[in-house]
Amino acid sequence: MTDIDVKQADQVDSQEMNSTQKVGSYGIGCRHLQSLLLFLCVMNGYFIRVNLSVTIVAMNPVINSTDYIQELADHVPIFGWTNSMRSVMLSTFFIGYLFANFPASVLGCRFNNKMLLACSMIVSSLLSIISPPVVYAYGAYALVAVRFVQGLSSAFMFPVIHGIMSKWAPPHERGKLVGFIVSGVQLGTMITLAVSGVLCSSSMGWPSVYYLSGAFGLAWTAVWLLLGAESLSTHRFISQAEKEYIQRSLSNTISHDKRLSDTPWKSIFTSLPVWATTLAHIGHNWGFWLLLTEMPTFIHTVLKFDIRNDGLLSSLPYLAMFMLQIPVNFIADFLNKREITTLTTSRKIWNTISFWGGTVGLIVLSFIKDTQLTIILYVFIVAIGCSSNVGFNINHMDLSPNYAGLIMGITNTAASIGGIIAPLFVGVVVDDQTSVSEWRIVFLSGAVVLFISNLFFIIFGSAKTQPWNSLQKKDFPKIDDTKRDIEIVE
Repeated sequence: MTDIDVKQADQVDSQEMNSTQKVGSYGIGCRHLQSLLLFLCVMNGYFIRVNLSVTIVAMNPVINSTDYIQELADHVPIFGWTNSMRSVMLSTFFIGYLFANFPASVLGCRFNNKMLLACSMIVSSLLSIISPPVVYAYGAYALVAVRFVQGLSSAFMFPVIHGIMSKWAPPHERGKLVGFIVSGVQLGTMITLAVSGVLCSSSMGWPSVYYLSGAFGLAWTAVWLLLGAESLSTHRFISQAEKEYIQRSLSNTISHDKRLSDTPWKSIFTSLPVWATTLAHIGHNWGFWLLLTEMPTFIHTVLKFDIRNDGLLSSLPYLAMFMLQIPVNFIADFLNKREITTLTTSRKIWNTISFWGGTVGLIVLSFIKDTQLTIILYVFIVAIGCSSNVGFNINHMDLSPNYAGLIMGITNTAASIGGIIAPLFVGVVVDDQTSVSEWRIVFLSGAVVLFISNLFFIIFGSAKTQPWNSLQKKDFPKIDDTKRDIEIVE
């Protein structure tokens, strides 16, 4: 980037912050409804995505001599899959996710984001519902195929959500609105881990987890089609006052033109801030999915908790993460709005708390032997991870509101590598699942990945709107200040 480009970016960032200060605030409105609906979408998306991580312990128990496992086998099938097959099954979703993320983000630039999101949830939900009968009839490879297609359909979720919220979230409200949406990851994970463990141990068995997550997804789709909208102009209930407030806050930063011919591909792929966000996303996914897919097994085999306690115990970190997310969102936005921190400084501070806090936690986790301390550290590492939701995870909208969905597709595609490699890496390293020394290698590898990815983000990351965002004033109608009637609530 040239000096002229940097100056232009600084001017754009300054103009955006000044515009934000002048606009003030506009109470509760349809943008909050959008945020709530998309939060529920993410929550259920993770219910569908994570359910195998818990149910696989019931479907393919490592320790199968306990009375309750034998009792459950009388009601639902259990399988004798190898460790390698377990790792493949846990990774397959992310292979589909990897392949589809970038195409999904490109389609998001071309077609109606509301309908893309609805279709994505319908496909994922139906596949969840048919998973039990498919694995009954056709075995492990059929379930692998189902998970692959689920990964393809789920790849639309985050690029489309970022594309939608880039039109709905004023810059100084991104932490609250988008951070809340992303916190659906934690709540969805928490509910899945808690409820799945109970359901797997019930008379309904592990199939009920798949039926419940699929039914919830179909119900959400119906509500979304009724109350959701891709943009301000297509929402049936938004007031003119709120519409003007949002438009004014995003003035000169967003375009509604979906022509891909104008996309600055070279500038995006050669942008260091984009690469910094991408590497941070890779590091986050490696650490997150390493803990999420493998900690239930670690708790089951090393800490010797039986499956009825696994789900409840494993959900505690995500409950703590969800509860911590709300104050983190408000503190981050408060500091930005009062100009105590710049957007760039804020993104780096919160990302560092998440990543390097997790680094320290994983290193300590690798060497302690006390069960209670292990659980406390597990809760700590996962809980502080919520800080990244006001770090790299909303940085896409900072860099380019026009191409936020596309950039999310790029970074999410690369980050899917973490979700694929983490469980495969564990399958290679951990031959004896009761070996503490082999699990130590797994945890230390996660610490290294988190440290390096955040270091790159600190050095090269930015929250300034990039010059290649292609700002176009013509996209918003000019508002006559003398005639507008916007309620300002401070």
